[in-house]
Formats: sequence, structure tokens, C-alpha cells
Amino acid sequence: MDRRCFIKGCSAIATVSLTAPSLFTTLLTAQEVQYKAYKKAVLLKEDGTPLKPEEVDPSKQYIFFYPYRATPCLLINLDEEVPPLEIKLSDGTLYKWQGGVGPKKSIVAFCAICPHQMSYPTPEYSFINYYPKGTPSNIVKRDRVIQCCAHLSVFDPAKGGKVIDGPAPFPLTAIVLSYENGKLYALGTLGKELYEDFFDVFKPDLRKLYRSTRKAKKLMTECKVSEVESYAQEVIRC
Repeated sequence: MDRRCFIKGCSAIATVSLTAPSLFTTLLTAQEVQYKAYKKAVLLKEDGTPLKPEEVDPSKQYIFFYPYRATPCLLINLDEEVPPLEIKLSDGTLYKWQGGVGPKKSIVAFCAICPHQMSYPTPEYSFINYYPKGTPSNIVKRDRVIQCCAHLSVFDPAKGGKVIDGPAPFPLTAIVLSYENGKLYALGTLGKELYEDFFDVFKPDLRKLYRSTRKAKKLMTECKVSEVESYAQEVIRC
């Protein structure tokens, strides 16, 4: 890992923590846990053709942007059936996660914005990543987890993004998928969202990347899927 990239990333996260400390201690503006429908968006390969489930390699991690142009998601093939699950939050709130989709019911997706301090993949670096089979996390000593190296929160993609370890206060926001006529679609979100806070805190960065807040908030109907390693210059694992 490039040291300058690591320092740059840590500095950016620290700056957000200092400018909005209450956001990261209470997350008061996180929305209620519920399913929220957005525009239906087909998942596409980089050449613009529909992405087939069998083309999602279990040994890799993929990124797409949904429901907004600027909000990243991780697409993962766990390579085995992932059953629906009832998730219970620390405050007693219950909600049911759909599990995997596709012929093997093995494909899942989650918002790639960490619920602790909103670290997210950028073209420069990705601190939050999926650790496929055979690539265990040094923190929890297991593979097939999503881990944020900014502050070491670890999540279980086979259990609806539940927190396994670290300071994250609640699970990753799940992206609700469907499999229809051989195609994968994103339909909405399930769980607590951080989009309002994300657009507020990172407004200058998003304006620089997308030229305006309006363009960053464009709702997607087509989502290009690419490997995280080809999107970010540095994929940081810990």
C-alpha cells in the first residue's frame, strides 16, 4: 500500500470527524429502518450489456453506484445460497433481509458507506472492501467479510451486513436486488440510510468529482458494474 495514499485517506477521515463530531457519535439523522424503493436499475457490464449472475466472480469484489450516481455499493457473489434473515438492532428494532438473489441465490449487495464514519470507496483509495474466500481479514481472522480499515469495523455479508466487530453502530445498508429474465436489478434499500449525511459532509468532494450536487444526486436507472480494483487506485486491506 502506498504510504502517501494511506496518510491522505486517514487525514480526510479525521477531518470529517473533527468537523462533524456529533454525526459520528449519535448518527441522529439516520433514517428509520425500512424498505425504501428507488428507481429500478439494471446492472450492466462495462460494455453496456446486462450483467449475468454467473459473470459475478466469487473471488472478486465489484462496485456500482445506486440509488444515486455518487453513492457506491459493493456487489458480492458468496457462491452459495444465502437465506433470508431477521436482523435485530441494538435498540430492539427488527427487520427481515431478503438474502441472496440469482439462480443460486448467492448474490448480495450493500451500500459501501461505512456507518461508523462514512468511509467510502473513491477513485483514489478504498478503505472498505470485501475479503473473498481465501483472503482472511487480519482483524477477525476469517474470510468472506466486509471490513473498513478506517476504524476496523467488520460486517457479515451473509448475515445482512450485520456488524461482527468494531465501532460501527448498525449494519450496512442493504441494496435490495431482483433477478428477472436473466438480469440483475437494484430496486431500493433496506436498513438505516446515511445518504443525507453523506451528501452534506462530502459536498465539496462530490462537487469536484461530479461537477455539481445535482449531478451527484442523479437517480440511477442503469448501473455499470466494475471491479473495485479497477475503480480505486489503492485498495487498502488490513
